[in-house]
Amino acid sequence: MNSILNLNYIKNEGCKRGCSKSERSLITENDLCTDANSVYDNLPIRCVGKWAEEKIYHLVQYFGIFSNGMKNKWNGELNYIEICSGPGRCVSRDDGMEFDGTALSILKHKAFRHIKKALFFDFNNIVIETLNKRIENLGIKNAKVLFGDYSQPEKLRDEIRNIVNPKSLNLVFIDPTDCSVPFSLISNIKQVIPKTDFIINLATGTDFNRNVINALLKKESYQNTVEKYSGFIGSSDFFNDSKNIKFAKEGNNTGLRNSFRKYYKNNLMSLGYKYFDIKRIKHYYDLLFASQDPQGLSFWEKANKIKFNDQTEIPFSH
Repeated sequence: MNSILNLNYIKNEGCKRGCSKSERSLITENDLCTDANSVYDNLPIRCVGKWAEEKIYHLVQYFGIFSNGMKNKWNGELNYIEICSGPGRCVSRDDGMEFDGTALSILKHKAFRHIKKALFFDFNNIVIETLNKRIENLGIKNAKVLFGDYSQPEKLRDEIRNIVNPKSLNLVFIDPTDCSVPFSLISNIKQVIPKTDFIINLATGTDFNRNVINALLKKESYQNTVEKYSGFIGSSDFFNDSKNIKFAKEGNNTGLRNSFRKYYKNNLMSLGYKYFDIKRIKHYYDLLFASQDPQGLSFWEKANKIKFNDQTEIPFSH
C-alpha cells in the first residue's frame, strides 16, 4: 500500500475479496458491505474497486493546496461540500484492505483547519448516520452530513443556501457511481454560492460506455437512457449531433467519450467556467475540474504535478 497517501489502511478479514458482480449484489446494499464492518469502529464500510485510491489522491491534493492557498482570503469563509459522500470508510474488493474514503480524508487533512464549514450529502440514511457518527468520533464541530437527493436539485440547493454564506469560496466534489446527477444541480448550486470550484466524477468508462451507442442508434428503445444522459450534460444536443451518430455506427467509444466531455464542458462554460482539466482514473471514469479563476487551474496543476504512483517523492499533507 502507498506510504504517502496515508488512508489508515488495515486488513479487513471480513471482506470476501475477489467476488464477482453477481456475488457482490448478494452481499452489498447500495454498495455498503453487509458481510463486514470497519475494523476500526465497527461501523459500515463501502465496497469499492482498487482505483478509488487514485480518485482520493487527486481530490485531497487539490484540497490541501486550495485551503492553504486561500486561508488568508475570503474573510475565512472557505467551505467544502461533497455530494454522494459515502460512509467515510471503504474496503477494496480486490485485496480486502480497508481505508479512509473521500470524506474522512478531507476531514483528517491538516488543511481542514482552514475550513469554515464542511457539508456532506447522501441519500442513504445508513450512510448519513454512519458518517455523522465518524465525524462525532473525530470531535469535529464544523462538519455534518445531511440528506440530499441530487435528483431534487432545488431542495439540495436550498439546504446549502440555508447554511453557507453566499459570499464564500467553495470547493464542491460530486461523486456519483454513474451519469445520473442532473446538470441542473450544478447550476442550482452556483446560484446560491457563485464562487465555487467543482470536481466532478464523470462515469465515461463504465455506465456511459456500456449504454451510449444503443442510446444513439436506438433512441426510441433507449429513451430513458437518452433522457438520463441529456439531463446529466444539460441538453439533448449530444444525441442530435451527426458526428456522434457516426461515431456510434463505427463503434468509436473514444470519440463518443471525448465528445461527451466536450458537451459537458461547453455547458459549464455557459455558467461562467473557463478553466478545466480532466484526470482519467484508469479506464473507469474521469475527474473533471472546473474553475472560474485561472488561479484555481494553477492550484489544480500544482496539485497534480506528482502523479499518484510517484507520491513517494513528496509529503502528502501540506
